[in-house]
Amino acid sequence: MVEPGGAPADARHLTIDTRLSKVPLLTGFSDENIRQLLAIMDGPIRVPQGQILFEEGAAGDALYFILSGGFEVLKRDAGGGALHRLALLTAGQSIGEVSLLDSGPRSGAVRAVEDSEVMAVPIARLRERPDSPLDVDSRLKINMAYELAARLRRTNEVTVETLRRQLSEAENRVEMSKFIFRLLVGLCFYMFALGVTTALSKVVPDTSLISLPILTGFAFGVYRTVKTSPWPPSTYGFTLANWRGNALEGVLLSIPVALLIVLLKWIGVTFLPALQGQPVFDLARSTGLSLGEILLYGGAYCAFTPIQETIARGTQASFQLFLTSKYKTLEAIILSNMLFSATHLHVSIILALAVFPFGLYWGWIFARQGSLVGSSVSHAILGVFGLMVVGIPVF
Repeated sequence: MVEPGGAPADARHLTIDTRLSKVPLLTGFSDENIRQLLAIMDGPIRVPQGQILFEEGAAGDALYFILSGGFEVLKRDAGGGALHRLALLTAGQSIGEVSLLDSGPRSGAVRAVEDSEVMAVPIARLRERPDSPLDVDSRLKINMAYELAARLRRTNEVTVETLRRQLSEAENRVEMSKFIFRLLVGLCFYMFALGVTTALSKVVPDTSLISLPILTGFAFGVYRTVKTSPWPPSTYGFTLANWRGNALEGVLLSIPVALLIVLLKWIGVTFLPALQGQPVFDLARSTGLSLGEILLYGGAYCAFTPIQETIARGTQASFQLFLTSKYKTLEAIILSNMLFSATHLHVSIILALAVFPFGLYWGWIFARQGSLVGSSVSHAILGVFGLMVVGIPVF
């Protein structure tokens, strides 16, 4: 006799017999038990990819063994909306074995994730067989107990991992709400400070010193974020791990940018009428500062640089924690530096625009090192070099 597909029935059953003998639910079955089971089976049943084998709530009237392919177990949420995958079953596993115990409705739907084949065991036929201590039905129930125990362990592991992930997401949301609150407070503080600066500019010629309380306020906000965060301070760059290497890298990475600053100044004094006649290296003489004052201001700038980097990179690290896109590191660098550049508007719009590209570079160094050391060193070097040695006119 030839079954659909062209293979003799005995040969087909021999192939299926071999495959079924490896199914965990049939562990301990003798060849006779397998033959008894094959005698009441339907199949092989071909199930195309995407086809539902049975729906949730359908009658549990059959047990299935997967010969090839794979199936996903789906559960609809309480509102009857989206389907959620509970498990992925592959060749050698069984589907719907709980029907052996209660014949109740299906607790979930099962859908083929690829072209698959199954063998079906109608529960009614199985129970029509004579009851004996070692019959097929009894062996299936015993093995099913072991299989369900194994699945329960796997389910517990998945549940724990899911709960851990949900807890982490909840912590992220809490931290994000704190961060947004502090960010909004900081922006409001800055807007008021900007108004005060505008009023003072009419009576005070140099308002650059107002940067100190403004940046200190922002630094305090970052400090509170780090202090109350569930993540370690190293997440925000507060670490001395490999500080010598990071500092040296900060110096080396500053060299090409310093050369670029010199080139830009040379282009400016060569081709721009407003800058013609100025030296490439100004040493802050155009500001009227003495050498002692230059050293004093340069030292103060270097001392204050870590605070500036704490603000910018602390904000960058927070964004990087909360953003979820593929390019979250780049987005965090851009967002944090847009905010940081805006905090220089009270000095001059030229300075705010000039800070942005440098901030992107220092943000890249921070993302590369995971430390404030390298970006702070580079910031101090390039800031002093650009403002006081070359004398880039940004004020």
